[in-house]
Amino acid sequence: MKKLGILGFALVAWNANANLLTNGSFELGSFVNQGSETMSLVGGNTTITGWTVTGDSLAWINVGNPWGLSAQDGNLFLDLTNYTTGAPFGGVTQTISTIVGQQYQLSFELGTYTARWGGPPVSILASAGGTSATSTVSTTSTASTWTPFSLAFTATSATTTISLIGSAGAAYVGLDNVSVDAVSGPTVPEPVSYALFALGLAAFGSIARWKRT
Repeated sequence: MKKLGILGFALVAWNANANLLTNGSFELGSFVNQGSETMSLVGGNTTITGWTVTGDSLAWINVGNPWGLSAQDGNLFLDLTNYTTGAPFGGVTQTISTIVGQQYQLSFELGTYTARWGGPPVSILASAGGTSATSTVSTTSTASTWTPFSLAFTATSATTTISLIGSAGAAYVGLDNVSVDAVSGPTVPEPVSYALFALGLAAFGSIARWKRT
């Protein structure tokens, strides 16, 4: 059996964590069609498996809705405006386990249909721990359209809260296919670094002995 060094174990550990989020495409949970293949959820609701609704209310939408909107991945997706126009917007949060010092990437798809449902701009504020950024679509979309965005962050604690909330738009701000992936392991000295360090110590010792003689 092939043995792994410290660096090897670190690489295996973070490569094994393919999406760290639960239910990133919002396919799981107790969806109830309240009409138009849509379910409205208010702040604090946990009906969508793994997620907590934050901010204002949002709409959980299924295929077969009458508005020409489609999911980016699977059948279900979110509209962070719910049935209202403009702010305030809804959002979702989820807390995941992370490793201090490890780098991650939060990725998601922002949905627009500005020719029919208003805008642009259409924006989502993404936050992960102490890092945040606003992702915006500034072009007109003439059909249900998904645009990918990402946010890089470095974990500063054993848990990190992921938050995505609408920040601009009219009657539709879509969200789907959310993921968090490790993009590098925590800082681990490489074998070459150890070797150079050892050589440095040896050279220093030789100089010290030469000076004493």
